[in-house]
Amino acid sequence: MNLELIVTIVDGGNGGDVVDLTKEAGASGGTILHGRGSGVHDVGRFLGLEIEPEKDIVLTLVPESLTNTMLKVIGDGLKIGQAGNGIAFVIDLAKVIGITKIDQYSQVVELDDLLDENKA
Repeated sequence: MNLELIVTIVDGGNGGDVVDLTKEAGASGGTILHGRGSGVHDVGRFLGLEIEPEKDIVLTLVPESLTNTMLKVIGDGLKIGQAGNGIAFVIDLAKVIGITKIDQYSQVVELDDLLDENKA
């Protein structure tokens, strides 16, 4: 089974929407990290001070078979295709440990087996 990490970066406060949308589409959850933007649409000044908009970075781990569905749901739900609304990209993962709900996707693998390069 191939797992992929969908990384979605949206304006602060919208991370919960990403998690809600992906959970409705079959993901088991997500992790929201907070950051600051520095993109071309994030430049702003107020009273001579530079404004650094807050961003939510959402990490969603899904099996490869759900990745396209998740991207469509995120794109449609948050209008990611429009300038300044965010970005989503996918990272292919070779090994993962610590997932409590991995059995809903596939067979649970023991940590020693996962770390043994000869078995992977």
